[in-house]
Amino acid sequence: MLALCVVNYFLFFQGDGAKAPDLAAQLEAADPSHAVVPPAEAVDEHGNLVGELDDFGEPVGRTVSASLKRGQTVLNALREQGIDSQTAAPLIRAMGEVFDFRKAQVGDTFTAKVNDEGLVTAFTYQQSPIDVYEVATAPDGHYDARKKKVPTRVDVAHIGCAIKSSLYESLQRCGEGSQLAAQVIDIFAWDVDFYQDAREGDNLKIIVEKISVDGRFLQYGNIIAAEYSGKFGRSRIFQYADPEGREGYYSADGQSAEKEFLKSPLKYTRVSAAASGEVGIRRGIKKAAPVVYTAAAKTPVWAVGAGTVVSVSETPTLGKTVTIKHENGFTSTYAHLGSIAKGVQQGGFVSQKTVIGQVGQSGTADSPQLLFSLRKNGQLIDPLTARFTEGEPVAPEHRGQFDREVEQTIDDLDATPVIGITERRS
Repeated sequence: MLALCVVNYFLFFQGDGAKAPDLAAQLEAADPSHAVVPPAEAVDEHGNLVGELDDFGEPVGRTVSASLKRGQTVLNALREQGIDSQTAAPLIRAMGEVFDFRKAQVGDTFTAKVNDEGLVTAFTYQQSPIDVYEVATAPDGHYDARKKKVPTRVDVAHIGCAIKSSLYESLQRCGEGSQLAAQVIDIFAWDVDFYQDAREGDNLKIIVEKISVDGRFLQYGNIIAAEYSGKFGRSRIFQYADPEGREGYYSADGQSAEKEFLKSPLKYTRVSAAASGEVGIRRGIKKAAPVVYTAAAKTPVWAVGAGTVVSVSETPTLGKTVTIKHENGFTSTYAHLGSIAKGVQQGGFVSQKTVIGQVGQSGTADSPQLLFSLRKNGQLIDPLTARFTEGEPVAPEHRGQFDREVEQTIDDLDATPVIGITERRS
């Protein structure tokens, strides 16, 4: 009966010269079940695409999930899951617009939705809870890729911790992780030698961002301010970004925390910190002489300043040795190395804090050690007492704003309670 009415209606208007209404539109108006609906895509509770649905609301095709294995590329991982290279190639090309596959790591996970024709209709690649990439099929058939926006929460934590053993173990005792210790070491690297300066009973205070996803702690954000006080004195560092976008760490008087050279050529790590009792300094009779750092074998050695590697050598006396030429007439030399880092070669450039080798016992060294020397225009200088050029200070036009922010932050640091050496937080 419905079809007959529609046909009569069509003939009536056709005979009158009027344009016939769209048949599909009439059928849809008369009976919505006849509407032409594009294929539905399922979305889970987190807004993730889960592929195409059939008329009964069930996913079409299949879903494959896996993680990257050692030595495996994403393309090979997809092929292992039954997705051929011809199908995977355009998917990989699309994702390459938003993700650098050279940064793919073992353990990265992916999920692919494959339809009954064997085509990938949705693809998700995840490195961490906030590093999620999605690829979906666009209306014209090509792939669209994007980095998913994952809602995060940022809280500011005030942490106070008394040092008992190593910095890593102390922060762990105070309920914090090794990542925070690494960040503290990084910003204090120009002022504090945690091998030599740290003592039991010293106090560390930190104001730091904590980032969480779905109520679970994910990682530390920026250190807003930090204070280390002990027998060597007190060092305070404050993060500041001026209105022009220049950002860095500064002392309370606006001087840059960064300097031309680091306080120590030995990088303080969790592993080397466990053997920090073995670290010591031996000096020559003259102050302007090479300094011997006794340390555990394989303690990382890093470049105290940026520069060009002018020599990589091995001699019977000095053993494995690296010499770096810096600006302003300085050169630094690192001898008795146990090994030299891959990629460190004559003529190459190294940034400050680049690990160039490990403590060893090469040459005439009678124990694991680093023979370190610093020269200015060819003349030896004392690296332990010399004063070095600082980075750019806070611009004069922004000092007022900087001083106000620092004043408040100092109050916050002063009010931060310290967990004692006999206390423990989970």
